[in-house]
Amino acid sequence: MISFDYHFKVRYKDIDQMGVMYYSRYYEYFEAARTDMMRALGLTYKELEHEGIMMPVVHSESDYFHGPGFDDHLTCITEVREFPKSKMEIHYTLVPDDDRKMILNRGKTVHAFVKKDGKPTRVPASLKHILENNWGSNE
Repeated sequence: MISFDYHFKVRYKDIDQMGVMYYSRYYEYFEAARTDMMRALGLTYKELEHEGIMMPVVHSESDYFHGPGFDDHLTCITEVREFPKSKMEIHYTLVPDDDRKMILNRGKTVHAFVKKDGKPTRVPASLKHILENNWGSNE
C-alpha cells in the first residue's frame, strides 16, 4: 500500500450557503491530493502524458459524514491499496488536521490507463516501477 497526506485549508469560495464545503469541491481536493502524491513518488502526470499515457477517471464515489467549514485545516489521506492491473483505485479519507479519528469524508476514484487515442493499455512501466519502489511507503 502507498499512503500520502495532502494538507489544505478550506477556502471561502469552497463553502456553500450552509457554511460547509460544497459537495463538488471534494473532487477538486482529491485531484490535488493524487497529483501531489504522484509527484512525491517521483512521477508526474505530465511525464505520463509525454509517454502517451492518460489516466481518465472512469468511476468516482464520495460519502459525506461531516461538513468542514471555511478555513478548517484538513488532511486528505490518499491511498493506493492494491497494485493496479488495468485500472488503479485511489482512496481518499478526509480528516481534520487536529483529529485524524474524525472522518469527514471518504471517497474513491478509479483510473483507467489509455493511450492518447483512447485505447486501453496496461499499467505503464514507469508507473509500475515507481509503485514497486514505494510500495509500503507512508509519505
